[in-house]
Amino acid sequence: MGETIHKVEEQPGVSIHREIPAARAAENFDTSQMSQRTKDAWKKVCVEGDASPEDYRHVLESIMTSGVVAAIVD
Repeated sequence: MGETIHKVEEQPGVSIHREIPAARAAENFDTSQMSQRTKDAWKKVCVEGDASPEDYRHVLESIMTSGVVAAIVD
């Protein structure tokens, strides 16, 4: 999972180098370890469109730690 993509953006007189974390491929992500609550929240956010703020928070907390989410939104 520690793979990164090196991106170079050329601008007049300067080159900006960025390292971007590579996206996880399906074979690198084990959804069998996700709780049903997490799967349901993802479906509400991404498919059904009837997600609550709690669903969005749950989805974000499944990607980042709850402390990071709290630092951003609280």
